[in-house]
Amino acid sequence: MPSRTALTLRPPILSDLPELTAFFAAIRDEHRSRGSTEAQLRDQLTSKHANADENYRVAIVDGAIAGWVSVWYPEPTSERFFFDVDAYPRDGDMYRCLLEWAEERTREVAAGRAVRMHAGAAADNEPLLDELRQREYELVRHFFDMEIDLADEPARPVWPAGINVRTFEPGDERPLYEADFEAFEDHWDSFRVPFEDWRAYFVGSSEFDPTLWFLAEDGGEIAGFALCTNERRPDTGYVNVLGVRRPWRRRGLGTALLLHAFHELRRRGRAKVDLNVDAENLTGAVGLYERAGMHAVRRYDSYRKELA
Repeated sequence: MPSRTALTLRPPILSDLPELTAFFAAIRDEHRSRGSTEAQLRDQLTSKHANADENYRVAIVDGAIAGWVSVWYPEPTSERFFFDVDAYPRDGDMYRCLLEWAEERTREVAAGRAVRMHAGAAADNEPLLDELRQREYELVRHFFDMEIDLADEPARPVWPAGINVRTFEPGDERPLYEADFEAFEDHWDSFRVPFEDWRAYFVGSSEFDPTLWFLAEDGGEIAGFALCTNERRPDTGYVNVLGVRRPWRRRGLGTALLLHAFHELRRRGRAKVDLNVDAENLTGAVGLYERAGMHAVRRYDSYRKELA
């Protein structure tokens, strides 16, 4: 990699969108890993909540984008700060530069408060993992990307007695927000974000498709939900959030919602469906997904560091 003097950091701008899209596509193609889509990038660069001018940077080497870092925190007084760090090609010096900026931005926002900084890396990204360890980040969790091939028709969903399923309608935002946080309140390191931020992130997304948001109801009350995206990667649908509220667990509702999503995404021409899951999920999500025909294709490691 070029010397530090040849590298510059600046906020990303909307005219960077074609180059940023190609940057993340190259990462996905070479490493079969996550990468932001054009729609996601546009949402981030134009979101008042993300505040890209202050919380995002691109690294420029020889006039081209070679790195990306973002810092996200739920609220200005939050005790959690989340870093998204990417480089192409993978390079330890680049990761060092990006993490240094992210930590400095965190110190600026924290203004002397004790906070926790979180960063993740694909399990095969040794340059980034090495840099995190050298900076004394602690490994705290593993996550899987899981996938199913839809060449063969999936099993038909079997709905528990009394359950009706429908798609999202205007006015569902607030009850779905409450159901979402209730379903995940016993998951590892869960926390609540303000309703307006939740709505902007999900309903305000340019990828939002209400006909792919499936709500399972029991007597008019939301019992579970599957919030899906038609195409997150080429030819691949995405189950963004799958949740079942505690009173309706252990009845097959999660499996039924997942299979229902598979059938609809297959009907729309998707060859595969994938999702991300906590590898140590206490509700048995990994086993549920495996029984539905999915398998782990990638692992991501989550690291954390205290900033006193």
